[in-house]
Amino acid sequence: MHNNAKGGAAVQLNSFAFFGFFAAVFALWWGPARRWRQPLLFAASVFFYALFGLPAAALLLGCELFCWGAGLLLARRPSRPLLALCLALVLAPLFLFKYLAFFAGGLSALTQAVGGAALPAVPSLLQPLGISYTTFLMVSYLVDIYRGTLAPEKNFFLCAASLSLFLQVTAGPLTLPRELLPQLRGCPSLSFDCGGAVAGAQLVLLGLFKKIVVADALSYYTSAVYADPRRLYGLSFAVAALFYTVQIYADFSGYTDMARGFAGLLGLRLAPNFDAPYLSRTVKEFWGRWHISLSAWLKEYVYIPLGGNRVSRPRYYFNLFATFVLSGLWHGAKLTMLCWGALHGLYQVVGAATRRPRERLRRALHIGENAWYLRLWQTVFTFVLVSFAWIFFGAPDMATALTIVRALPVGFAPTLAHIKDSLVLLGLTTTAVLRFAVLFAALLGLDLATRDIGWERWIRRQKPWVQLALCWLLAAGLMLWGNLGGGSFMYFQF
Repeated sequence: MHNNAKGGAAVQLNSFAFFGFFAAVFALWWGPARRWRQPLLFAASVFFYALFGLPAAALLLGCELFCWGAGLLLARRPSRPLLALCLALVLAPLFLFKYLAFFAGGLSALTQAVGGAALPAVPSLLQPLGISYTTFLMVSYLVDIYRGTLAPEKNFFLCAASLSLFLQVTAGPLTLPRELLPQLRGCPSLSFDCGGAVAGAQLVLLGLFKKIVVADALSYYTSAVYADPRRLYGLSFAVAALFYTVQIYADFSGYTDMARGFAGLLGLRLAPNFDAPYLSRTVKEFWGRWHISLSAWLKEYVYIPLGGNRVSRPRYYFNLFATFVLSGLWHGAKLTMLCWGALHGLYQVVGAATRRPRERLRRALHIGENAWYLRLWQTVFTFVLVSFAWIFFGAPDMATALTIVRALPVGFAPTLAHIKDSLVLLGLTTTAVLRFAVLFAALLGLDLATRDIGWERWIRRQKPWVQLALCWLLAAGLMLWGNLGGGSFMYFQF
């Protein structure tokens, strides 16, 4: 991770430090001084972000101040040139910190390839935490004001809180200002709902389980494979690709569950981000279920402005491909991310180009659209395509990714030494998963041997505040038994 400052690396949603921080916010939020809730949310967001570095927090506040002023100006004098200028200035820090060194290196390589001299190297700058998320939210804020779908917020503190809410500033979801601002304006009138708080705490608990029990345990195997792929064979890479596919879903959806759960404890709603993505029958459907808030943002602010599907066929394919290449670059300024985005763009283009021939073939073979074997084939095939693309997403560089890809179809007859290495890694992973699963069941009062669910029934009969306290104790137990202080969430790097 290249954007986690030492001071804030331990203040993640799965850490004791964050639980203490949120407990203070929670107590003040539901205290008697309701009129102070809006400035409290702003102050909490600034304080949380400052833990990851004061310079980054100063930069964020400066960008928010500009965005707030630009929104007021656009509302009075809406014009395309003014909007373009404001967007260019909002996007400038993102380009400077995340993309300048990447594009400068690419231009230098291109210059040398045609016989020119190498250009001066541009040093990579320390990327501020969550800069991609906050920039996209600022873009949506200004564009929505220009379109007339959002009134500019006159209160700077509310505007800033909607752009960098501490629950979603690090890894999303992308809850747009037009969705969050009405909630923040009405937050002084919120009354505590114990049932809603229990639902929020359960969502936090589910996110912790995904992160600690599943994602962190699988990382033992995937990290070892990606760190030194040359000592393993094709079977190990196939297992690693499968594990990484599960790991990244458990990690990222776990963060989203926790963020939405904490927001629910404050009576707020954040955008949903996942809907069983690995049950998708097509890659297009996958992107309607995976990182839903980002997919919706790209569709509304990139794909449709490019023309969407209401253009010529070649232009439509270009729009699809370009949108997913941009998605890859958004995730990281490196060739592996560019390749990952291009692969998904290619999947989309091929899927769109072959849709009608595939439909004619299905009807000619008298196969029902919802036949179980067709659904199974489509789901498995989509899962394989997505898992293959994740190899580039998870690899630290193209050399590692290509090593794994070349070894995947071959090398399924490893030597005894390779079998031993693979079994050791599998053993570590299995042990970690079982250890966490047994603890989780024990804290719920379940006996895995007898399947006695008496304690679960007892928990459901208790008052909501008792259930809330039990969820909190279970969350603390998971963190204590897992990675003390919290392992980094994978999407923190974006």
